Amino acid sequence: MSAALDIRSRWRRGAVLVAGVALFAFGLAELYVPLAGYVEGQGPDIAALPGGWLAVLTVLLAGYGLAVAGCTAYPRAAAVLAGACFTAQSLTPVLPEWPVVPLLALVAACFAGIAVGGRAAPAVAAVSYFGSLGIENLAAGDSDWMFILFVGLAVLGPGYAVRMRRAQAARLVALAAEREAAARTDERLRVARELHDIVSHGVSVMVLQAGAAQAVLDSDADQARESLEAVQDVGREVVTELRRLLVILRGAEAAPEGLPSLRRIDPLTAAVRIAGGRVEVRVTGDLTTVPVAADVSGYRILQEALTNAARHAPGSTVDVSVEVGGNALRLHVVDDGPGPARRSNGTGHGLTGIRERAELFGGTVTAGPRVDGGFEVRVELPFDPEASASALSTTGTTT
Repeated sequence: MSAALDIRSRWRRGAVLVAGVALFAFGLAELYVPLAGYVEGQGPDIAALPGGWLAVLTVLLAGYGLAVAGCTAYPRAAAVLAGACFTAQSLTPVLPEWPVVPLLALVAACFAGIAVGGRAAPAVAAVSYFGSLGIENLAAGDSDWMFILFVGLAVLGPGYAVRMRRAQAARLVALAAEREAAARTDERLRVARELHDIVSHGVSVMVLQAGAAQAVLDSDADQARESLEAVQDVGREVVTELRRLLVILRGAEAAPEGLPSLRRIDPLTAAVRIAGGRVEVRVTGDLTTVPVAADVSGYRILQEALTNAARHAPGSTVDVSVEVGGNALRLHVVDDGPGPARRSNGTGHGLTGIRERAELFGGTVTAGPRVDGGFEVRVELPFDPEASASALSTTGTTT
């Protein structure tokens, strides 16, 4: 995109340079090719002018050519140069209203000043245009202000319209850049949430399993072996999750059946059981009606809540309620353990990730210690009911 814009800009500068050279060549033909008097004989015979005046006119002609050639790169300087040359030519025997080049150069430079110049360029161009033509009118003894105003409105007015369109395009480009930066930030946060959920849950389970294995290593070798095998299983699961995340980051979408789902939450309860606790799960409604995005986010939220319960309230009983009703997915996780005081502030990365996931769906999160002990997390994720084709049904399971 930037390369294409750069090529277009170079072509534009080259075209303007060619226009300046062409205008200078046309002016030389007007000066040095013997022609009849200008404007049906009203102008002087340039061929009869002294050589000094021809030299002056040639210098002014070079100024016009430079003004046109640089009108896009240096719009204010070009407008000033064209106006100065136009005013200077008003003091020569050949008024600038007679040849074609002076008026064309003045109009082109002032148009560019208004269209592509900076903040002060429109004022500089307007002063250069009306000032130089006003002086020329006084020098010629004319009062053709209507012509000056007509040309100003017909040529400089569209220049202002071009300026407005360029400003609007610049605003759109800036807005697109801001949105792209925001999208990148959101993507980084999403990846950070996924990494936190995957690694935090897996490492917590592995630490608990390793601790259990160490505790019974001398007294119960079989139990220690089972715990170490569980560490291997969880490690493989974490590696699989990380590989799936890398596939998505490389631009390939994971198949729906390969994504985490609330329909497969048994592995999530393992951490609580390993910590010596019990988990009771109730599912109300048809989970197949939940859109994939809400299903994956609900899985990650439940994963974080159960990991926190296993980490901060080992040995407690955890009640999990998953409800699909109407147009929302509702999750309720509560444990009866005392939990450390640090759980009450709700400032950890886990609870922050839960809130961020809920905010993506316009949902709500309530998390904090209960009055009668334990910790509670309530999450509601709204979704579009039309994303589902089947009616809701009610089922219940307990593990």
